[in-house]
Amino acid sequence: MYFNSNGAKEQTYDAIVIGSGISGGWAAKELCEKGLKTLVLERGRMVKHGDYPTAMKENWELPNRNRMTPKEMEDYKIQERTGYTVTPATVHWWPKDTENPYTEKKAF
Repeated sequence: MYFNSNGAKEQTYDAIVIGSGISGGWAAKELCEKGLKTLVLERGRMVKHGDYPTAMKENWELPNRNRMTPKEMEDYKIQERTGYTVTPATVHWWPKDTENPYTEKKAF
């Protein structure tokens, strides 16, 4: 199924899903099951089952009872807006805003 005039010459898709997390993965599954040619784009690193270093730890087993210090949070200026996203239990999933700078024209 092609939707553009150069479809026979180009690789085209009916749907493009950005991110393969739980929502993106489920959306891709549903689209594929309906017969749509679907492309999933993922930028994150490969996570294998069992690669969860803090999954079985309690807050008291983590640094600062699972709270980031103000000095540590300097690397996560954009992420810190939520107040709960970046913690010692989850910090290994987040890229540092200082190492991967970006700007927002409008907050989501």
